[in-house]
Amino acid sequence: MKTPFPDEVTGPVDSISPRHAFEARVRIRLQRGSQKLSLQGWVRNLSESGLGAFVAEALVLGELVTLELPLPDSSKQVIPAQVVRALGTEYGFQFTALSAEQRQQIRAALQDRPAIP
Repeated sequence: MKTPFPDEVTGPVDSISPRHAFEARVRIRLQRGSQKLSLQGWVRNLSESGLGAFVAEALVLGELVTLELPLPDSSKQVIPAQVVRALGTEYGFQFTALSAEQRQQIRAALQDRPAIP
């Protein structure tokens, strides 16, 4: 198993989908016990498999969330995800269910953005 680099946010070094520079505000909805939370975050990178974002409030590894992500030329996307990385206030989210239409909209949004090496 490869060990992720310290700056790796969305998965292991050999992840299938390349990350791209992407900046947008994201709303993160989750439920902890009987409490429903709605948090704000700032997306720093995006791929077809997930995203990396800064979130001021603490999240728990493995926690299931719903991301509300604005994409250019489309309406706000609502995507289920799981918290898979945590480094301070920087979190990695892996999409758990992505429709073919959402995948295509993410591809279109990333088309002209540089991949992160």
